[in-house]
Amino acid sequence: MANEIKYENPFGPLIRIGMLEHQQEITFSLIGKYHLLDKKGKKRELLSEETGLLRATVVESQPAGLQWRVVLAKVRDRDSAYARAEMVERSLSLAKTEILELGHDVLTSTGRRFNARNYWICTSPFPTEQEARELRDKLPDATRYDILAERKYPPSGKIKLSAEKTGLSIIFDNSFDVVPVEPSSSRVVLNDVIVGVAYHWRHKERQKLRGTLRTIIDNQGKLTAVNILPLEVYLISVNSSEMMAACPDEFLKAQTITARNTVLATMGKHHYCEDFDLCADDHCQCYRGSSRETEHSRKGVLLTLGEVLIYHNEICDTRYSKMCGGLTADFERVWHGEPVEYLVSRFDGDQSSPDVSLYPADTELLARKFIESSPDVYCNTTKGRVPSYLKYSAQYFRWKVTYKRKELESLLKRFPEYNIGEFLDFEALSRSPSGRIEYLLVKGTEGEVIIGKEFEIRRALSPTFLYSSCFVWDIERDKNGKVSTITLYGAGWGHGVGMCQIGAAMMAYRGKKYEQILSHYYPQTELARLYDGKYTKKSLKQQLGELDFRVGDACYEFFNCYAVTQCPIWLKNIRLEAQKQDDSFVFVPVETPDIDLRKLKITCEFLEFHKDSAYPKKGVVS
Repeated sequence: MANEIKYENPFGPLIRIGMLEHQQEITFSLIGKYHLLDKKGKKRELLSEETGLLRATVVESQPAGLQWRVVLAKVRDRDSAYARAEMVERSLSLAKTEILELGHDVLTSTGRRFNARNYWICTSPFPTEQEARELRDKLPDATRYDILAERKYPPSGKIKLSAEKTGLSIIFDNSFDVVPVEPSSSRVVLNDVIVGVAYHWRHKERQKLRGTLRTIIDNQGKLTAVNILPLEVYLISVNSSEMMAACPDEFLKAQTITARNTVLATMGKHHYCEDFDLCADDHCQCYRGSSRETEHSRKGVLLTLGEVLIYHNEICDTRYSKMCGGLTADFERVWHGEPVEYLVSRFDGDQSSPDVSLYPADTELLARKFIESSPDVYCNTTKGRVPSYLKYSAQYFRWKVTYKRKELESLLKRFPEYNIGEFLDFEALSRSPSGRIEYLLVKGTEGEVIIGKEFEIRRALSPTFLYSSCFVWDIERDKNGKVSTITLYGAGWGHGVGMCQIGAAMMAYRGKKYEQILSHYYPQTELARLYDGKYTKKSLKQQLGELDFRVGDACYEFFNCYAVTQCPIWLKNIRLEAQKQDDSFVFVPVETPDIDLRKLKITCEFLEFHKDSAYPKKGVVS
């Protein structure tokens, strides 16, 4: 990618978001008129709603040629990268390392330059991933090193775009774009977008997208849909895709700034050899299209337009997660890398609270004491005054998961390197001050394995993804001394680094300003503005156009519901769609299976079914 990003207008640079990856077929429809362009930008057809359902399929393809490197270290300064490379070569007895420069500079509208570059010290490339892994596994503390894929040559192929309604059928080389004629009022409606790819709320949604939809042959020789739109327009959706737009304005401002930083700090790194900048899911940050936009989510962007957090002229990498459980985590104790001065562990509450004595929780005794407590911290939504839109989070503040021994063994056997035979015991080899396990020793009759860090532990110990790595356990044994059940007792949801979203929302609910929220979670940072040109909020809103009329959104799409896969509506395949009624919405069943809704009793934060009603009461978004 280019070495420089210019922030020349109030809506920011264009960014590329990977929406739907590695598909044999992608279907979408259009609201408004669109130009159909080939890879060279030549216009082919004019498309509209009348075109009907559009279907893209792979005709033939050649996957990308890939090679792999072992990433040995990541540093933020060019000069220190070379000295560090020499140290790595000596300490690991490697003949030669190479330094890759990733990221870019960000140039503001006034000419100020901020750094968002990293320098990755890597091995020379290997022709296969297996060879890279074999070298890595020979290194001491092998789990600390990542494997990086890079392209030797790009993928290629032919894509067929067809529309049965109009008889459209065109073959494209490698990619095609559908570009709106009138961006403010036009939308692409993309079907079957996977939300929560590796998590307990994984499901598919139909999403409306502003901007251009690009369909490409990806590295696997399959199809990936990429949404191209201005940064600030993207953020209007992100700050209410990550959390509900009903959250206080001061939280939405803080969320917007952290999301803006995330884009600028990770472009060119998280998806190094892909043809997009960020993905639309939790791996980068959640983006679910224009139907997530509300007046509140717009306000959060327009009132912080171009604002970012910086540290010594560097664009901050503002990590954030859903709920820290009371103690935030150090960057280097969750990921492999150098300490980051503004991503440090701390007590997530008033520092004058007596519960601050629970920090640190870096031993088994202290971790159990912390997890068994209910401290007075910002993200504790289990007590006190909590707004309705945050009550869903109470179940994650403290949680319990119980496995039969064979269940746990089956989870571990999904990964050949973790097959330890009959499970015997756990041992936390290292805990961070936040109580999170850094390295977990799993003992079995056929050996022992060390699992780490945080991501690997959560992936290994759950059929979806364990809420966090901050947990202790109790083991029950039968009369013969064999393990019968294992119960994990945990705190929080997510990696815990940087901003705790629930804690930040509660801070805003209690009257804290967004500057106070950001300084609490990112100490030593300061706010700067990338765009200082003249604009008015009114003119910007005019350019954005009207909010989407959200008729047709399913209830879980409309409300951004994390409980969707446990919802009886969803499980019974009842599709509730929004219909406009006066100044609010009602949700009415469509395509209903053979179920008498009048006998169905369902309650949730927003909807209620009654025995004497065939559809729920009004659902009103505050």
